[in-house]
Amino acid sequence: MIKILFINAINPESEIETRYTPLGILYLSASLKKALPAGTFEVKLVNKDIEKNLQSFKPDIVGITVVSQNFNHAIRHAKLVRKEGLPTIIGGVHISMIPECITEDMDVGCIGEGELTIVELMKVFLEHKSFPPDELKKIDGIVFWKNGKRIKSPHKTAIKEMDQIIPHPDRTLEGPVKHAYVFSSRGCPYRCVFCASSRYWNQVRFFSPEYVFAEVENLVNKSGAKMISFYDDLFVANKKRLHDIAILMEQSGLSKKIKFTCSCRSNMVNEDIVADLQRMGVVSVGLGLESGNPRILNYLKGKTVTIENNRHAVKLLTSAGIKANASFIIGSPDETETEMMDTYNFIRKNKLSFVDIYVLTPYPGTPVWDFAKSCGLVSDHMDWDRLNVNFEVNHPNAIILSKTVSRKRLYQIYKKFRRQRLIRNIRSLTTHPMLLDLPKVAFGIAKENLVRFFSTKRNR
Repeated sequence: MIKILFINAINPESEIETRYTPLGILYLSASLKKALPAGTFEVKLVNKDIEKNLQSFKPDIVGITVVSQNFNHAIRHAKLVRKEGLPTIIGGVHISMIPECITEDMDVGCIGEGELTIVELMKVFLEHKSFPPDELKKIDGIVFWKNGKRIKSPHKTAIKEMDQIIPHPDRTLEGPVKHAYVFSSRGCPYRCVFCASSRYWNQVRFFSPEYVFAEVENLVNKSGAKMISFYDDLFVANKKRLHDIAILMEQSGLSKKIKFTCSCRSNMVNEDIVADLQRMGVVSVGLGLESGNPRILNYLKGKTVTIENNRHAVKLLTSAGIKANASFIIGSPDETETEMMDTYNFIRKNKLSFVDIYVLTPYPGTPVWDFAKSCGLVSDHMDWDRLNVNFEVNHPNAIILSKTVSRKRLYQIYKKFRRQRLIRNIRSLTTHPMLLDLPKVAFGIAKENLVRFFSTKRNR
């Protein structure tokens, strides 16, 4: 039996990073179990105590998944794995966007979705107990080493028959959960300038309503889920599919047993969409509203959405009894302080529930990254910690794209938004469905703050 240690390379002390199960790894495990004989592999998933797990689990091979802001963690983990003389596969959005980032401690990088690729790689490993370059070159969608040089194989065609090829995630790696997460589609038809996910998937593909229903049913009956969040970039992208999913949930009675949350785009929210969300039991919707200023909204999201779309979407959802949550971005390159305050005033004047505020961060593969690179602010070999989206923590080190306000002033404005966010979130909390997560989230945040406090104290 081959032992595989999957590492989710995150900051394990960060509450938000530990809140979500890395479904990508669960899909990989399920794909291996589907394609290869039972008993071929034993799989373990970890996000901390890497050295300890290497010693206790004694894997034969290690897989690491990582996003850009955590790539430094992945580099450190790969070094530990190399000391043990084990091969490492690296995957996720970062290595897919910049395959050249693969280090000599990483044997193979998986570019793009990995369900088929992981099976091909494991077949090579089972036969050779290693990754011979001459075998790797037969696999599309990877980057690897040969004679000290990085080799990138041809692009792998995206999976088209999703229902047939991609099994439901291996939830045995997750265990029972009250609040579960589901991907019912891949990709987004829109191209916001800051979004790496739409570039990672590159095209929009959907699991069928029946596939989605079966996964939800299993989560309710086998995992004990009380709430399910659809983690799609844009859950409502296909209106007919949304309607069919809603009918299945309603007719089965699942819409009465469980609460759902999902994401929408304000220009797509209309009476029919809202009616289907109500029918299937959606109680909370996340909206990337991004800005309360027309010019900045156009820069971030293009001409497909307006401030009036944003207002109308919030009004329709709240009138239907669905909580409207929203995220906003400040700090675009030429955004003025006055334009930032337009966003602040939009938050104050509209009936939003939870609110999140971010400072524009350049992620690889996006137009914002290209802009930052042209300004000499980022490179393909940089301190990836600087891309930490948590500006509250990272503001001294963050990449600042603004040409109109200083780092210090931007942080002051950000804190003003954060105070408004805190007030609004506290007001909404007692009636918000996310109250289910409160004990876990509150404990995680308290722990994170304690760790940060003592760390800061030690470094003084």
